[in-house]
Amino acid sequence: MPDATNPSSVATADHDRERGLESHANGDLPGAIESYTRAPRVRPADTLTTYARALAHQARGELQQAIADYDRVLRCHPDWALVFHDRATVHDQREDFQSAIADYDAAIALQPKFALAYHDRATAYHRMGDLDRALADFDTAIVLQPDNALAYRNRGVVHDHRRELQAAIDDFTRALELAPELVEAYYRRGNSLARAGEFAAARIDLERAIRESDHPQVQQQAREVLHRIGVRA
Repeated sequence: MPDATNPSSVATADHDRERGLESHANGDLPGAIESYTRAPRVRPADTLTTYARALAHQARGELQQAIADYDRVLRCHPDWALVFHDRATVHDQREDFQSAIADYDAAIALQPKFALAYHDRATAYHRMGDLDRALADFDTAIVLQPDNALAYRNRGVVHDHRRELQAAIDDFTRALELAPELVEAYYRRGNSLARAGEFAAARIDLERAIRESDHPQVQQQAREVLHRIGVRA
């Protein structure tokens, strides 16, 4: 292995890392991984390069390789909250929710105001069917980041599943105030309005979702709700 104290070796490692970052930014993930892999061979302690490679593996769906790289980083830096969070998202993708929650817990313990970790842990709890913990974490995420439209949208879904329809409608409304382009929230609010018996308002939202959404599944779901309340779309 080249000597990491040798200026030439360090320069080579830096060059490979920079090439990797450039390839990564340009969407060339295989090229990025190739460059990142060369750099740690020169300077194994270069954990930022290993972290970047983990992100590239995750983006390619190479989840086991991503976890292995996140593990390597955390062995060197067990106080990096962001890496615990990012490894948790890989566990989420693998539907290993208990491991995901353990990593989100670690991230939050290290960084108690980590709004994204609360949000993503809430999503994991929701997918597990633990609506109470999901709601509590979404509440905290919104307190920490009150302009996060996605958090309002996702908390609205939890309220809807708990049959708290007015709370759901309020959250979907706030999400749309913050991010009008979040068209799926029109379907969500329309569905909650329909369940609450507010059919005229529901129709307006559902028809807008059909008209503006780029996602056939959202359009179909909106049509199904309209059919349920007796409206042809």
